[in-house]
Amino acid sequence: MKRRLGRLLFPAAATVGAGVAVSYAVRLHACKVPALDIAACVLALFATVTAAVHQLFEAATATTHRCKVSGCSFRVRIRSTDPGESRRWQEAAASHPTHTLTQRP
Repeated sequence: MKRRLGRLLFPAAATVGAGVAVSYAVRLHACKVPALDIAACVLALFATVTAAVHQLFEAATATTHRCKVSGCSFRVRIRSTDPGESRRWQEAAASHPTHTLTQRP
């Protein structure tokens, strides 16, 4: 099931991006904006919305393992793994050699 969602992710994100871009293109065309300006805006909107939807889906479906040391900002984000591999990454995050400590005010 997860693989099917992964394959449908980019087409779904592109569809959302295209919908937003076309919506704005129609609005800009109604305001008599030149065609090259509309094209630039539509391409920028398409790319931005597609990337944002893709990133949100990735963040929502990923598993994140963090270091257990207080103040350490090390983390591992994985997707579509079996429980054994997920456990190995969890152990790797807990015992990584370099701890990047974040300064607290």
